[in-house]
Amino acid sequence: MQQRLKPALTPVALFGGGHVGQALVQVLSHLSFAVRWIDSRDEVFPTQLPAQVHSEHSDPVHSAVADLAADSQVLIMSFSHAQDLDVVAACLQRLRLSDDLPFIGLIGSSTKWATFQRRLADRGFSPQEMQRVTCPIGIAGISGKQPEVIAVAVAAQLLQQLEQSEQSGSDPN
Repeated sequence: MQQRLKPALTPVALFGGGHVGQALVQVLSHLSFAVRWIDSRDEVFPTQLPAQVHSEHSDPVHSAVADLAADSQVLIMSFSHAQDLDVVAACLQRLRLSDDLPFIGLIGSSTKWATFQRRLADRGFSPQEMQRVTCPIGIAGISGKQPEVIAVAVAAQLLQQLEQSEQSGSDPN
């Protein structure tokens, strides 16, 4: 009975086990999110994880995109721009096939995103497809660069996304 009354957890796929990823896991684990935490470096994950967090080693990291849960909110923040680009491309490819990733967020500056857009265009992605990626991530007006500040801003953005989905009548789960 308790299981059935328990609120559904929104799936989040977090690519990157660095300082921001570590901080973000801590924030999201206190909210209604089930986090699939993915990195190509197995040793970055702490031994103790919150119950709502599952860590996963994937090399190449972008191969994990194919079997993400439908309606996953995707956050990309690996240690490598090349890995980030491959994950973004895999997400855009998945959108072409099933259009079931409602949010794709990429950590970075507008300069990083401009470079990625050129590289994604070279891979055959259209401007309309690239508009599905949010970069930089986090709610506007938060300028702090500490991992914990970024984590709170990104978590707030995910909560906004869920709220907007609920208000528009679509169920994000």
